[in-house]
Amino acid sequence: MPSLLPSKAELMKTAVILEGFKEFNKAARYYAKAQEYARSAKLYEKIGDLSKAGDNYFMAKKFREALKMYTRLGRKDRKVAILYEKTGNFRKAADIWKLLKSNRNWKRCLQQSRQLSLFDLKL
Repeated sequence: MPSLLPSKAELMKTAVILEGFKEFNKAARYYAKAQEYARSAKLYEKIGDLSKAGDNYFMAKKFREALKMYTRLGRKDRKVAILYEKTGNFRKAADIWKLLKSNRNWKRCLQQSRQLSLFDLKL
């Protein structure tokens, strides 16, 4: 029995056609459905939908790019704190966890940032 869902190849073909017609929002949705999250994110960024761009960069595991999108929006939520951790900026992660009143995460990140700063000392 044939599948009723479109294949990845069909989704990609549709996305490319839509992109060619400058239907960037629709093309970005089709790229995301095809799990081509980085291409989707770039289109969302191009049209100024930074939230969706950030979400798709996150799905593509492009954490620095996702963080850029979210910080441009001024977001200070759980996802942003996690992204700061994933990119190694434990101090900023700790600041957001403190703002969110998540003491356990704040303490963990603060401790991690202090440990990292000890390694940076030149003896």
